[in-house]
Amino acid sequence: MSSELDTMKDWAEAGVIVDHEELTRDGSVSTTLIRGLEVLSCFRTAGETLSNAEIARRLNLNRPTVSRLCKTLISQGFIRRDKTGTFRLAPKILTLAYPVLAASRWRHSAVGLMRDVAEFTSGNVTLVVVSGADFVSVQSAGDAQNFPHVPEIGITGPLVASASGRALLSILPAQEFNDTLALSRLAYPDLFTRFAEHTVAGIERCRSDEGFCISYGDWRPSIYAASAPLGYTDDGLPVALTCALPTYRSRREDMETDVGPRLVQAANTLRQMGLFTL
Repeated sequence: MSSELDTMKDWAEAGVIVDHEELTRDGSVSTTLIRGLEVLSCFRTAGETLSNAEIARRLNLNRPTVSRLCKTLISQGFIRRDKTGTFRLAPKILTLAYPVLAASRWRHSAVGLMRDVAEFTSGNVTLVVVSGADFVSVQSAGDAQNFPHVPEIGITGPLVASASGRALLSILPAQEFNDTLALSRLAYPDLFTRFAEHTVAGIERCRSDEGFCISYGDWRPSIYAASAPLGYTDDGLPVALTCALPTYRSRREDMETDVGPRLVQAANTLRQMGLFTL
């Protein structure tokens, strides 16, 4: 067992995970609401459609239960049936995200600098925040043409298998850091173990004078990505700045000597603008 994996396990074992089963047993949470939200969470890729049977299999629920949940979500406008009879998310789902995005006005103040980085590197640049054991993109800039992975707003990925995630982890306070790694270990046990060395190295690198980390295809094999922690917004949200490029038109040397340092420079500028604090 590697020392890095031991380190990851030590961090995770110091964390606390909310026992949702215990909350369900004592009636503190609504099981039906949880299951409805889980149905919505099944749709994770662009334009994905799912049948009743596919949703039931993913959630390990019986088909009559899934049918009732889907009928309820259709009645509320959050999913719809397409012409093949399968389910897909409906536009009303965007109304849930609007208040969050509208409250994050700092996103717009960062766009100009993000576009500059995207132009210099010929990559796509995103602002990412923590969402449980994942990161989620809240702003993007760059040219998505001929790009194998388009970082639209709302796209997610595992913290422990990505440059974005490692940069975010590097700035979390001690207990939240441990809690998040405990959750990551539960959500992504294989990735937690497989990328332990890269995760520890990335966190340490972001905390060092270098101030950035790089993932060479860990999350998506066709993508190299560098990420630098930005810090916290006024309302306490941890944010990182990430630049991703296709492997076929990027070199590791350039990621180390150009893309990573350029992100650090951009991060320093954004903090000087008063948008984030470390």
